[in-house]
Amino acid sequence: MKFLNIIIVTCLFAIGSPASADKPNVLGWRDLVPQLEALKNPLREVDTRLRLDIEYLASIRYWAKTGQISKVDTEFEHGVELEHKFKSNNIDFEPLVARYNSFLDEIERRNKSVVGDLNGRLVRIPGYALPLETSATALTEFLLVPSIGACIHTPVPPPNQMVFVKMDKPYRAKRLYDPVWITGRIRVEHNKKAVVYSDGQSGVESSYTLLGIKVEPYKTPF
Repeated sequence: MKFLNIIIVTCLFAIGSPASADKPNVLGWRDLVPQLEALKNPLREVDTRLRLDIEYLASIRYWAKTGQISKVDTEFEHGVELEHKFKSNNIDFEPLVARYNSFLDEIERRNKSVVGDLNGRLVRIPGYALPLETSATALTEFLLVPSIGACIHTPVPPPNQMVFVKMDKPYRAKRLYDPVWITGRIRVEHNKKAVVYSDGQSGVESSYTLLGIKVEPYKTPF
């Protein structure tokens, strides 16, 4: 996977100082994520085999709850078998599943958390332009993503690593995943957009909106 690896030595200073009307704050993707203490898996001290089984069971239950699998799917049957194995070995597994579920809930919450101080700032940020319709070329709305393949060929990035861009003038993309610098006014704002591609579409969430003023081909700042 190809990333835009950019070392911005002034990022922290820029975020902490007032935005200038003619000099945008230069951001990297890490600047869109609040600085929080690292999470630790609550099952890290559990026997490895048991931990993997618990994590798998929790995933199966989540897939079933969200309609991704049904009772006739192989994964659902695996879940039933795991429950039977735990009960046969007198393993009190439900509290472990609950602990792991809480851990996943916190990950999901963090994936949607935002840096509130960015709201309203004039910023400049690099990324890959992903049209909402992959056949489109003249774009007034698109997603800015941190890596090639995001949302189509690879797992969707978390919402706080997605920026919905609305340009004041159409931007003509040369290709899918055009590497660009975008300058504009950023807003902390949740969006859910459908990305349409050749064999279907998927809903994509973003935690930021960028009111784009200027698009430039990607070049390193130094």
